Amino acid sequence: MRTPRRPPTTANAAAALLLAAGLLAPPPAAAQNYGQGAAPEDRPAPAAAAEPARPRELGEVDFPASARSAEALGHFRRGVAALHSFWYDEAADAFRAAWEAEPGFALAAWGEAMTCNHPIWREVDLDCGRAALARLGATTEARAAAAPTARERAWLAAVEALFAEAGDKRFRDEAYERSMADLAAGPHADVDAAAFHALALQGLVYGGHLGDGERFPTLMRSAAALERLFDRAPRHPGVLHYLIHAYDDPVHAPLGLRAAELYAETAPAAHHALHMPSHIFVQLGRWDDAVASNEDAWAASVAWQTDRGHGIDRRDFHSLSWLLYAELQRGRRDAAARTIEIARRSLAESAGHDRVVRAVARMEARYEIETGEAPPAAAAEPAAAPHAAHPEHDGATLFARGLAAVRAGDPAGAEALAARLAEDEGAESRVMALELEGLALLARERPDEAVARLTAAAELEATMPPPSGPPEPPKPAHELLGETLLDLGRPAEAADAFAASLRRTPRRPASLLGAARAAQAAGDEAEARRFASELASIWHAADPDHPGAAALADLVP
Repeated sequence: MRTPRRPPTTANAAAALLLAAGLLAPPPAAAQNYGQGAAPEDRPAPAAAAEPARPRELGEVDFPASARSAEALGHFRRGVAALHSFWYDEAADAFRAAWEAEPGFALAAWGEAMTCNHPIWREVDLDCGRAALARLGATTEARAAAAPTARERAWLAAVEALFAEAGDKRFRDEAYERSMADLAAGPHADVDAAAFHALALQGLVYGGHLGDGERFPTLMRSAAALERLFDRAPRHPGVLHYLIHAYDDPVHAPLGLRAAELYAETAPAAHHALHMPSHIFVQLGRWDDAVASNEDAWAASVAWQTDRGHGIDRRDFHSLSWLLYAELQRGRRDAAARTIEIARRSLAESAGHDRVVRAVARMEARYEIETGEAPPAAAAEPAAAPHAAHPEHDGATLFARGLAAVRAGDPAGAEALAARLAEDEGAESRVMALELEGLALLARERPDEAVARLTAAAELEATMPPPSGPPEPPKPAHELLGETLLDLGRPAEAADAFAASLRRTPRRPASLLGAARAAQAAGDEAEARRFASELASIWHAADPDHPGAAALADLVP
């Protein structure tokens, strides 16, 4: 097993900050490395000229294609590699470049259409996909006739299912999965076919198309196919990427470590590839590694955005928000606050772009939910001010305001915000509504009713799939129930709640601290020291004035 990437340092965080501010140049380009996979019978002869140099590393992809020119083939394979890392913007540019180099190149149209479907994120742009396919012809039959080989016709038939006129998203996703299953089992099977079929299976899961009992069997079916590919293609970006998604839960995460520790070094140009290992690290509570992963992802996204001249909104705020969360788990509030300031400056530079507004709002809400305090005020310069325009519809922001109302002695305000959250039919919003109702009842000195509400929140949370990253809802309901029970002098019940929380969010410091306090209150000093020792190892680089330090000192003499 590879030695994990170095722990994060102050210098790394500073580099990310300088990149965000435009004061540090992007990293130098590196050569692209492509490997050789198995060739199907109808694989076209390779182009005679050398492929164009690759300015970035995206992994080893060998996707047979009928391109007549080396230039078109080079752009196409770069597009496929970027597609496997969900670098959809980069992939689309590469596929368009392949088409421009060779108009009529069927697989270039296939690839551009594929960039319009984001299965893990439940996103599809039908107009985008249909327009890309229309380059080849106005009808399915005309497009099939434009493909020169049976293999390429099979790939086109699969993507046609994703953008068909008939049926809803579930119908199209299921039809696409069946098409990819046939392709992956048929005469044109290869690594990419099997990898994309594994992703199609995951699309059924993450798209919400399957019942609760089908989730993990389907993910493990996907994982089994990908594991069979690993020995053939250990540096294939799709194999590594989709394995991480398959194992993205606390039970299976240890199986994903191999892929997590290879993926970032396999496709270091793609900021999403640098971020993805943190899915496994967060599931295992490896907070130092999660920080390092997201520092690298954010910095790479800023370098790419700067290099390409894209808008500020194209930066990877998803990774920046995960960096904030991981720093908070490490007890580093100052470092977490710096990520908010980076986001605020990006917002000012973006002239209030809606995507960046939402990112800042969620980061500020996460900070307040985790710490019980509002994040530090923005810098005095007017340019840093737009962060105040929080979106009213964001559940985390409403929940943070509800917690603030409880702390301010305003249970009615918390109940009003709970009512707004309850209007949303989503399970996460309902859990947050129950949590605020419970805290408001506690403030009204109705503890039994409060515990009943918080228990209902925890029971509802238990029916939800484990979070793929920072907890959703942002305050784990079992953890909040445990803290309430502990404050009410019921340590044995609190211990059970904290144990449930740690099964769902392993090595989460607030739950570890609660579990240690519950064990101490129950008279189990050995268990209290065990939890406290684990917490101390997580907080090895915590801020000197971290509020948990005093509580930890009481537990570890």
